[in-house]
Amino acid sequence: MVETIAPVVHGDRRGYLVAAAAHALGATLAAAALGGLLGGLGMVLNAPWGAPGLSLVALVAGVYALREAGVLRVPLPQRREQVPAWWRTFFSPPVAALLYGLGLGVGFLTYLSYGTLVAVSAAALASGDALVGAALVAPFGAARAVSVAAANKLNRTDPGEVVGRLEALAASAPLAALNAAALGLVAAAAALAALQAIPSA
Repeated sequence: MVETIAPVVHGDRRGYLVAAAAHALGATLAAAALGGLLGGLGMVLNAPWGAPGLSLVALVAGVYALREAGVLRVPLPQRREQVPAWWRTFFSPPVAALLYGLGLGVGFLTYLSYGTLVAVSAAALASGDALVGAALVAPFGAARAVSVAAANKLNRTDPGEVVGRLEALAASAPLAALNAAALGLVAAAAALAALQAIPSA
């Protein structure tokens, strides 16, 4: 997948920028669509659910915060496959980059390293609002695209090395700690909001 976006593949800055922009657009749109669907599903299920909905978000975020901290072993809802490699040879580089972005932006259809998307998806569902859901999940797709662009910037000559950098980054302890901290903050904020949403007697 990275081979469609790496600067060395295009040979010129313009081709690389077009492919990188297409990838970022696809990933962000796909993530926003996922969030919108979850928010719409929540609306069909009569969300927002007040304190119970906020408690659900706090629980999911808390569980995955403990996972990223190495305290719990919790599976990730993911499809342990990558996007199809044949897209890279069948489509032009910008189209392939867009398609790879669309595939990666959904998140659950490929590998996930952290449970952050699960917690954000729970929040999108609990919001009961398609626009809010889209706004909550879209940054996930953008972050995936930015990570590829950043890895490419660090190595402009070897796409294989870029893949290695991305894998090393995904497995790094600092990134796991950062995700754990972010999820812990989400869990605490949702728990506090749930307490405030409980009607007083």
